[in-house]
Amino acid sequence: MTTRRSRAARRGGPAAGFLQVEGRQPVLELLRSDHPVERVVVARGRHGAAVAELLERARARGIPVEEVDPADVRRWAQTEGHQGVLALAAPLPRYDLLDLLDRAAARGEPPLLVICAEIQDPHNLGAVLRTAEAAGAHGAVVPVHRSAPLGPAVFKSSAGALIHLPVAQVTNLSQAVARLQERGVWVVAADPAAAEPYDRWDWTQPVALVLGSEGRGVPPLLLRRADRRVAIPLAGRVGSLNVSVAAGVLLFEALRQRRASLA
Repeated sequence: MTTRRSRAARRGGPAAGFLQVEGRQPVLELLRSDHPVERVVVARGRHGAAVAELLERARARGIPVEEVDPADVRRWAQTEGHQGVLALAAPLPRYDLLDLLDRAAARGEPPLLVICAEIQDPHNLGAVLRTAEAAGAHGAVVPVHRSAPLGPAVFKSSAGALIHLPVAQVTNLSQAVARLQERGVWVVAADPAAAEPYDRWDWTQPVALVLGSEGRGVPPLLLRRADRRVAIPLAGRVGSLNVSVAAGVLLFEALRQRRASLA
């Protein structure tokens, strides 16, 4: 790791055109993957097991690591939880809906997708994507507009899951739903007002789960277009769950059913 004033510091900060990843765990996930990384920036004086692994992995991949003043990292970071570690990487690949279906076919599995309908809080969106990747989903669908951008905050909240989970960004969610339905994918919307409990639905089929923002829920047009609506029965007085918690309940029920069907 360099101890001189880094190239990034001399330029005045990280260059545009890169994916900026912030935080120890997200940067570690990035380095554990084969995604191209331009360089890693670490605040001077940072130590610990995670930083040591980070440096070791960067060296093994031949990725430059630059040590800079902590004030520089704070100035360049776009999130509060950067932990003194940044990485600049190639932009995430662009995916189409068909790429997500091809991924499921390559695994020999019925598609399990997540449609994130207008989730504008980056922490919620990142947490949903993290949950989807952990539950074995084959990909996610996110609108280009009226959604949190797939930037440092979402990447950080996903704990690096964005490196592993393909995300198709679409201009029209309604059209995306229609394309999936044409290809035999059941579109199931999470709706607190639905009559059908989530665990009564057969999640072993090809499914795209639609999740909405906490404020509005799933947009009315998508609710109408959905093949089914399912609800998570609640026992307390609070009328809804955080969208990432709801994603966990629904997607891990899908995983449970799919594993049981193979037993």
